[in-house]
Amino acid sequence: MKQSSMFLAVGLCVLGALLPACPLPAAERTPPARIEPSSLGMTEAESRDFVAWALARREVRLAAAGHRTRVLRVWSDVVKGEKGPARRDLVLVRDYDAGVAREISSVAGSAAVEVRELRGVQPSAEEIGEAMAIARRDPALARFVANRALRLIGGFHNRSTLPNDPCATEICLDLAFMRGNYEGPERYVIVNLTRGAVAHHDFRGARPGAPPPRMTEQSP
Repeated sequence: MKQSSMFLAVGLCVLGALLPACPLPAAERTPPARIEPSSLGMTEAESRDFVAWALARREVRLAAAGHRTRVLRVWSDVVKGEKGPARRDLVLVRDYDAGVAREISSVAGSAAVEVRELRGVQPSAEEIGEAMAIARRDPALARFVANRALRLIGGFHNRSTLPNDPCATEICLDLAFMRGNYEGPERYVIVNLTRGAVAHHDFRGARPGAPPPRMTEQSP
């Protein structure tokens, strides 16, 4: 097996041991309803109020206008303020059209907000469930889905290094139909969450000394 494929297989095996094999029922192309309370004292109601407030900020609305987004995580931490330690609330939002995640934060009680754009943020369980659902309903992958000896696992968010590849700027996840006992992958696939479709039905890693392959297969 090619070296790059081997590294991907190992990573997918580890992730597959930690994640459920089936997609979450409410995951498909909808914002997650679950917001876990923060360990620092944010209640579920406070978390929801903060998310609504953060997403309504003008700079956040302008950046994501007309885009499909999803809340990935809500949490809080403690920062040093003018009057001592203060709680800072944060929400991480995926913007599928822009191909980034935005971390929106604000010190509790303050009207000021800070927005950071982050690339390479790994997917949430809901995103992985959505990607698996897309792969499972693709007719070209039906024989792998029907094969009970295979388990669909994944997926990591990787970016193509080729500028003309949609996966260079969009949100693409690596999945694999894995043989029993993690003996190796039967097929690697790439799912583009931005487009809601399988980007590559038979992804192969780069050969030694060869340029990296496209993560999006070429149209015939």
